[in-house]
Amino acid sequence: MKTIVVPTDLSPDTEIALSVAVDIASVSGVTAITLLHVVAYPLPMPVYAYVPATTVPTSSILAEYREIEQEAESALKRFANQTAYAGVTITPALITNGEGLVTNLTKYSADLIVMTSEGASGWDEFLFGSNAEEVVRYAHCPVLIVKQRIPHFQPENIVYAVDVDAHLKTVQHYPFRMGEGGLHQFLHVMSPSDNRNPEVVREWVSDFALGNGITNYDLIMRSAKSVPEGIICYADNVKADLIVLFTHGHKGIRHLLSGSVAEDVLNHATMPVLVMRA
Repeated sequence: MKTIVVPTDLSPDTEIALSVAVDIASVSGVTAITLLHVVAYPLPMPVYAYVPATTVPTSSILAEYREIEQEAESALKRFANQTAYAGVTITPALITNGEGLVTNLTKYSADLIVMTSEGASGWDEFLFGSNAEEVVRYAHCPVLIVKQRIPHFQPENIVYAVDVDAHLKTVQHYPFRMGEGGLHQFLHVMSPSDNRNPEVVREWVSDFALGNGITNYDLIMRSAKSVPEGIICYADNVKADLIVLFTHGHKGIRHLLSGSVAEDVLNHATMPVLVMRA
């Protein structure tokens, strides 16, 4: 792994994601962390109700934009130049192209994206989702979502949420070390609509473990009203410090109809969630 990208809205929560990225970089030989902020410009308002807003910015609008950019640039530098991060190179990146966060993130050849999220629930989750959801849906690399400050990110009690999918049987390359003992705690949650034979799940995990050189593991199978609920409940019970799962990144009508287990988990889990691309 060479590059970690940390998107930020310049809020104090930036410290949560940045400190985790620095911890990962320190033990993974990462050569660069990019602290990325995409400027959101205020739209010019029309003078009269029936006169369209001008598409040519006035001098006052341009001055306001420059001030926004300067303030954002100063904030990025304050975050990046803290003495606590002295051993790692953090490069501030201010994006002023007027495009959204997700569009700009997909242009970066990142090996890992680390970000914070407050999650979403109720109507907000159904209608809009969270920023992390959208990033996970479109990112070309693994995304690590962190919910709260972690003194030192070094996950050991890791829950790997198993989806019995042929695409996932291949050897997986994780963006950072999965604990001293590696992955060994596999969880399969069966919802009321899951009619798979448990032996099929056991066989899949056995094949996966063999292909990834895992010789000692536990397979836990649980029933729950929904798969995300079962994953979060189990992770809470065992006090996991990381959940690992995969997403197919469905978009459009397919995503609307089927949803995403990964997105539901990252919205409601309290511990970090690493979402890998299937």
